[in-house]
Amino acid sequence: MTYTLGSYAPPPSVWEELKQELKAVAPELGIDDIGFASAEPFQSLKGILQSHRDKGFESGFEEPDLDKRVTPALPGTEPKSLIAIAITYHSKMENPPKSEPGKYRGIMARSAWGRDYHHVLREAMSRLEAYIKERVPDAELESMVDTGALVDRAVSQRAGIGFSAKNCAIISPKFGSWIFLGEMVTNIPFPPDTPITEDCGECTKCIDACPTGALVGPGQLNAQRCVSFLTQTKGFLDEEAMRKIGNRLYGCDTCQIVCPKNRGKSWTHQEDFKPDPEKAKPLLLPILDMSNREFKETFGDTSAAWRGRKPIQRNAVIALGNFKDISAVPKLSEVLLKDPRPELRGTAAWALGRIGGEEALNNLEKSMKSEGDSQVRDMLQQALNKLKPEQAGNEAPAQAQAAAEASSAGVPGSSNGGNPEQESSVIQGVEPMAIPEGGPEMLYYDEVQSPIGPLTVCATEKGLCLIEFGSFYVKEAVIQQWSRTWAGNGGYQRDEARLAPAITQLKQYFAGELKAFDVQLDMRGTSFQLQVWEALKSIPYGTVCSYKDVAESIGRPKAVRAVGGANNKNPVPIIVPCHRVVGTDGALIGYAGGPEIKRTLLTIEGAMPDRKGS
Repeated sequence: MTYTLGSYAPPPSVWEELKQELKAVAPELGIDDIGFASAEPFQSLKGILQSHRDKGFESGFEEPDLDKRVTPALPGTEPKSLIAIAITYHSKMENPPKSEPGKYRGIMARSAWGRDYHHVLREAMSRLEAYIKERVPDAELESMVDTGALVDRAVSQRAGIGFSAKNCAIISPKFGSWIFLGEMVTNIPFPPDTPITEDCGECTKCIDACPTGALVGPGQLNAQRCVSFLTQTKGFLDEEAMRKIGNRLYGCDTCQIVCPKNRGKSWTHQEDFKPDPEKAKPLLLPILDMSNREFKETFGDTSAAWRGRKPIQRNAVIALGNFKDISAVPKLSEVLLKDPRPELRGTAAWALGRIGGEEALNNLEKSMKSEGDSQVRDMLQQALNKLKPEQAGNEAPAQAQAAAEASSAGVPGSSNGGNPEQESSVIQGVEPMAIPEGGPEMLYYDEVQSPIGPLTVCATEKGLCLIEFGSFYVKEAVIQQWSRTWAGNGGYQRDEARLAPAITQLKQYFAGELKAFDVQLDMRGTSFQLQVWEALKSIPYGTVCSYKDVAESIGRPKAVRAVGGANNKNPVPIIVPCHRVVGTDGALIGYAGGPEIKRTLLTIEGAMPDRKGS
């Protein structure tokens, strides 16, 4: 059946029927969700966008005309409605390759796994357009994917695809935020759908976990600080940005990984987005040898290629520096001495300064004799100052005075007294970093399978510091946040030998063969938390007590709720037995791993409490 627009247009019920038909056929067109909205201008959004611009928060990739961003338009006719679509993408990778000494890997954001989503979305929109045209031949349709003028998140929210979250993503109640968005403007008067009323509530996990504090408030993103944006820029990056980028080659998923709304949501039916592990987590050193042609052959079909080879290669250099990969020194030295691009040479100087060693020092000094670019020379000097601190005193007096003034004034982003290892503690949305004596510390980790699922076990040089419920791949963002907060963001690496004693004891515990752990701990928290965690260690195997009992044992009988909070934040569960603390009625409450894991642990110990009144 076909419909005609115009003076003899069919009644509204017909457009409702067509809308329902499109919703039913959407999966056949490769679309996971579809919603409809009015084409009225997004008037309130304009003020928000203007404020965003005035504060300098834009990335520069946006449409510069704010009226176009908030006003749906169709050439030659009046728009009557908007159609929003969502397509899910993969958020997990089967058997992801792991970094090893000398074979370190970078990571692409999940939005860059598989085929370039722009192509996939455009193909889906084209199929949708063709389907509509068959039924409404004189319909006017204009599709947009990411690069269109309209704000796709605003369209999707109005059309009921999801709600706008504190991390600035659209979160679908069904699919989470692992969705790509597209929109279509049409002169068909489709009845609008109802927007989603769900929201983030009091949760601020995304804001707390943002590596650079780019989420300056709920739904407020300073793109200039966002790691995802920084990885796509082409110029020089500052010290803080390079350290926070870690081993990311393109994009950043941290705010989505930590989001509770994404918990348990993993979608794999869109084959176009199935990750190739060697593209999604590529070896770093080979990237530096790629020609433009080789780069296009390897990454050209992904969304990570749109900015070209240089940002990816620069980010690979940064990652090697953050890994402190001594085996990369020859290649980084080659980049430093021979690459024609100043940004690559300067970044290589920074990376060599991070890695250190005689070979790195010699090549930095050699480059300093011939380097002509002033910014590269500045980065060379900073690297040399790290490796030869006695030369740092040659800094110009004016520069030293400016650094001192910035430090004393507490200026965000200042160098904190000229110490390049210490990052600002006043960045909004980021917990103050505790720089340990001696500088940032490396975090070592390994994984163990258990009856409660995979566990990631972490240690510093001083002892076991963290046990996370889940694999390292899943918990990477949480571990990174802990490292930033308590260990100076010194990076992390897998070390099976170092973690072997702890993992052996965990296996014995789960087998019922061990009742008391004997491992060196390095627990870091507030003084109150440390006091509570120390009390937990004294709870015997096979017994339980209440939060009130713990509060009384530390001489704080009225601090029951605070004890519960500290119990929940115990960084070394199982070994420090916070699972042995239950409600006064025996309820399995207040456990970070959830009641089922708590139940399993107490069952292993034969300590399941009887519920009062049951």
